Amino acid sequence: MNTQQVARAGEHFVAAELHRRGAYAVTFAGNMPEIDILASDSAQSRTVAIQVKTRASGTWQTDTRKADRPTGPNRFWVFVDLADPEAPPEYYVVPEKWIKRDILKHDNAYRERYRKERGKERPSTHHAIAPARIMRWKGRWDVLGLFAGGVQEARARRFTWEEGDVTVIRPSRSRSSGGQSRAGS
Repeated sequence: MNTQQVARAGEHFVAAELHRRGAYAVTFAGNMPEIDILASDSAQSRTVAIQVKTRASGTWQTDTRKADRPTGPNRFWVFVDLADPEAPPEYYVVPEKWIKRDILKHDNAYRERYRKERGKERPSTHHAIAPARIMRWKGRWDVLGLFAGGVQEARARRFTWEEGDVTVIRPSRSRSSGGQSRAGS
């Protein structure tokens, strides 16, 4: 597969997985900058924007300039691993705010080492993301807030951001209390 085929395959795998889990998803096939998929829960009460990064080997590729752009709580990156053609894809579902912070942290450290070793600034904005950096997000479809109770969606979840981590706030199960229960990720 060429790089464009790898990218499209990843987008379709993510859309299919979202549908399999009970959400709705539409792909944009490169026609919408920085959004590859829009997805919503089955009640259509929560919508998220997803940037898909797919690899067939090596590392995932991005540009450090993407980390400088504004983000929001309803934006996510899904990394798709197609490295083993005999195995199903592996997915890493990452809040955009977290991955952008991680990219900047690693890029700043690399630029500092580059400056010390070569005595000049690094001119490239290319950035590679190794699987080990995002391992904690493997299979974390729950952070999208589109599914309650696993595969089937019951109600949307709200997210708050605390130092790059996600706190999930779920509506309580009791209709009379009107309260909310908190569960950390």
